[in-house]
Amino acid sequence: MDINAIVDRAKNVVLKPKETLEAAKAEQPSMQDLIMYVAIVAVPTLIGIIIGYGVVGVGAVMVHFRVPLQWAVTWGIMQYVLSIIGVIVFGYVVNMLAPSFSSKQDQIQATKLVAYASTPGLLAGILYIIPSISFLVLLAGLYGVYILYLGIPVFMETPEDKRIIYLIVAIVVYIIIMVVVGAITSAVMWGIVGSPFSGVHI
Repeated sequence: MDINAIVDRAKNVVLKPKETLEAAKAEQPSMQDLIMYVAIVAVPTLIGIIIGYGVVGVGAVMVHFRVPLQWAVTWGIMQYVLSIIGVIVFGYVVNMLAPSFSSKQDQIQATKLVAYASTPGLLAGILYIIPSISFLVLLAGLYGVYILYLGIPVFMETPEDKRIIYLIVAIVVYIIIMVVVGAITSAVMWGIVGSPFSGVHI
C-alpha cells in the first residue's frame, strides 16, 4: 500500500466508514502494511504536538508558556511511537478476546479493525497545533469507537447480540494496558532526562 492509497483509505474510513470497512474485509494486508498505514496516519499527531506545544504554546496573554522545543519533539515522538504500539497491542487484545464473544480469531483482521478505528483520532491530532482546541481530538477518538463498533461484526464476524459487550470489554482491557505502558514509559523517560518543565518560558 503506497502513501496515496493510505491517504485515500484514511479519508474513506472517516467519510464512509461502513462501506469502506465492508470493502476492506476481503483484503489481506501484511502486518507490516498495517503498521505502515498507522505510521502514516499518525504523522499529523506528531506534527501537531511539536508545533502546538513547542512553537505556538499554551495559555492566554498573561499566562502563556511554551514547552521547550526539545521536549515538544521528544513528547511528539513518544506519542507517535506509542500510537503505533497501541494499535498493535489493541489488535492483539481484540483478537485474544474473540472466542469469548463467539467471534472469529484472525490477527490481521483484528489489527486492520483497530488501525481503521484509530484513524479519526490520529488524523485529528493535527489540532494539537492549536492547544486550546485540542479537546476536539477526544471527539474524533469517540468517532473512532463508533467505527470500531461498525467493524466488529465485519472483521471479527461477531453476532449482533455480542457486539456491544465485546466492544466494551476490549476497550476496558486496552485502557488498562496502555495506562500501564504509559506509566512505565514516562517513569523511564523522566528518570533519565529529568523534568521537562525546568526550562519553560513564561
